[in-house]
Amino acid sequence: MAYTEKEARLLVVQAGLKLVESGLIARTWGNISARISNTQFVVTPSGRAYETLTPEEIVVVNVADCSYSGSIKPSSEKGVHADAYRLRPNVDFVIHTHQTAATVAGLTGTALTGYGPEAEKLLGPCIPCAAYGISSTKKLRKNVAAAVAANPESSAVFMIHHGALCMGKTFEEAFAVSAALEDVCSKKIETDCGSNFMPDTVNGEGIVESCRTGDTFRLTGEGADREYSLDTRPSDLSPEAAVHAAVYRNCSDITCIIHAFSPHIKAVSAEGRTLQPRIDDFAQIAGVNVKCARNGMQNPAEIVKKLKGRNAVLLEKDGALCTGKDTGDAEAVHLILQKSCKAELYASCISCSGALNPVDAFLQRMVYIKKYSRQKKTL
Repeated sequence: MAYTEKEARLLVVQAGLKLVESGLIARTWGNISARISNTQFVVTPSGRAYETLTPEEIVVVNVADCSYSGSIKPSSEKGVHADAYRLRPNVDFVIHTHQTAATVAGLTGTALTGYGPEAEKLLGPCIPCAAYGISSTKKLRKNVAAAVAANPESSAVFMIHHGALCMGKTFEEAFAVSAALEDVCSKKIETDCGSNFMPDTVNGEGIVESCRTGDTFRLTGEGADREYSLDTRPSDLSPEAAVHAAVYRNCSDITCIIHAFSPHIKAVSAEGRTLQPRIDDFAQIAGVNVKCARNGMQNPAEIVKKLKGRNAVLLEKDGALCTGKDTGDAEAVHLILQKSCKAELYASCISCSGALNPVDAFLQRMVYIKKYSRQKKTL
């Protein structure tokens, strides 16, 4: 039974907060909707963080043509939600996530089965994989709709190189589907690559961070807590501080740097090669690829050079630098780089789909820079 509009708005906001807290979604990634009638649903707006979202910002959309009224734009993936409600009359709540394990496991490009009777009660007999389409395009919508239509008993769908779609009769069921999906995908990855593959320390541990204010920056983490002037000569700086200073001097729009060296990022950096994007978010947020600076932190000039046009650089055998115009942007780069390194390592364990087409990666990077980043400034 569809929700009232008031109920739906409140539940979509509540779901966003719950998914962020559980780690199944981050920042503005993904989208959430609830049916309010046979002809309409409400969906999260485009480019707004879940932590600050209000019921008034949730947008009412028509199932038939995805039209809406008002000045707030609905999610660019509104068509995927409209098709879910059109094809599944018993579904009243839909979550599109970019959750880590499901995104990584979905790179096989094949349906997942055999995960046991308990999970099947929520997920159905299989988790199909929709063919690839660039995010927010008609092609992606068509491919996801085809997977939903061809698998009427499945409540979750892999969106290869992108994320997952989770559907339920209620808010509670859709959330349970997304959690069950992450669990079975984590187990699959563990089976394929070993029990120590997925655990990581994305936040707090395993990073050194700096933030710039004017001509000074403060370096913290791993025993460091000191303020530096950009006028300080390199010989007076530690190797870590010298690299951060070089980046700030040469990249005026960067105000935050995270030096991340969790196991997955270090493992990829040790290979000493350019990391190609296997996930849409990577191309959008980090760059069309992420290059590797030889000799790690010992060559600031090379690090600056290989950051050009990108928001991250791998440091040979020493993790990576993730940069942003503010702390939130740098943290987003860190999150997607961590997920992308897991994807890269998983791909080395099994037969897996390749990286994104370079043209697709470039287009998504340009759209992100020119559209999303500008939109973020106006919110």
